[in-house]
Amino acid sequence: MHQTWLIALAASTCIVAAAPLTVDPTVPAPEPSVAPALPTVELPVIEMASQHQDDRPPGTVVDTIIVHDTETPGVRDAATIVNWFKHPRSLVSAHYVIGKRGELVQCVPDHRRAWHAGPSKLDGREKVNDFSIGIELVNAQTGRDPFTDAQHRTLALLTADLVTRFAIPRTRIVGHRHVTNYPQYKRDPADNFDWTRFFTDVDAVIATRQVVRVASPQQATK
Repeated sequence: MHQTWLIALAASTCIVAAAPLTVDPTVPAPEPSVAPALPTVELPVIEMASQHQDDRPPGTVVDTIIVHDTETPGVRDAATIVNWFKHPRSLVSAHYVIGKRGELVQCVPDHRRAWHAGPSKLDGREKVNDFSIGIELVNAQTGRDPFTDAQHRTLALLTADLVTRFAIPRTRIVGHRHVTNYPQYKRDPADNFDWTRFFTDVDAVIATRQVVRVASPQQATK
């Protein structure tokens, strides 16, 4: 009986060959999924070049943002600071200056070295100017002179754009006071600068907007 059952099973078993897989060349391949583009937000930029700049060392990667304030009581306009950056005797500059009205002036191209941090060190690396971008906020540095809402907005947009383009980590966004070799003298940005608000604003921009730089129709002076 057992042998008869095996013969019957063998007779009833059949092998089905798999049909070859063919691709119709007339049917387009599906497009890879792409995340929807974020809405854009414009960042107006005024160009006012300072001669106080030079080349970064060969092979340098920009990976740091330094936030400064100008320590200039009574000054409101970015152009006032930029005019000093353009003076032959100043020997200082920053990549950007943000005035009280939120106007943004670029003085040095991002790929060039601005002269903003002076003798400095970050995570054991000296000469912070070599690998950083410097941003100046017009402020008296008294601890009572407010950083305006307009300044906060422009700073968040600018920082979000720089973080996106240069892949700058959060730990490399610091104040001048955090890198200077003379912290007893260089206390910028002032104590009333709201770091929590700043980072929250930057995160919100990165998550919801794509920053697009445009030439500013606004003048740097009133």
